[in-house]
Amino acid sequence: GSDATVINEDKKAVAEIITAEAVKDAGFDSIEAAKEDGTAFVFMGHGTHHTAMVTYSQMQTQMNELGYDNVFIGTVEGDEAFLADAIIENVAAAGYTKVVLRPLMVVAGDHANNDMAGDEEDSWKSAFKAEGFEVECVIKGLGEYAGVQQILVEHASAAITK
Repeated sequence: GSDATVINEDKKAVAEIITAEAVKDAGFDSIEAAKEDGTAFVFMGHGTHHTAMVTYSQMQTQMNELGYDNVFIGTVEGDEAFLADAIIENVAAAGYTKVVLRPLMVVAGDHANNDMAGDEEDSWKSAFKAEGFEVECVIKGLGEYAGVQQILVEHASAAITK
């Protein structure tokens, strides 16, 4: 899609899969229960300065359309609206006091372990803590979700068939 409003079924499926698992892993029965507890979920992707950055806008739009008001999409690089400072500001403005950081990357490697969950001053974890948030980090790449694996297998199978 060319803008944030153009969302395909895969984005909807991935949004539902990763949010359901994040909610469950955090010990909540529902996204609403997490919201009532003051917990926000922040999924951090890589980002880019390429036009493909629209993918992150689309994913945030999908989260909003699903009613996941306490789910935020951010990136390590790219559009300033998705960088750590902007996401922290958005989470704070929405009134959340707890944050669960999770990677929005197929593999949870260097960016997840260092930029997101590292102890360095410039990590997302440290930045959220510096603003007074309780922070939990979950290092789990999208490739580890059974539902995402199924989507990838279906697409690979369809490509082979063509």
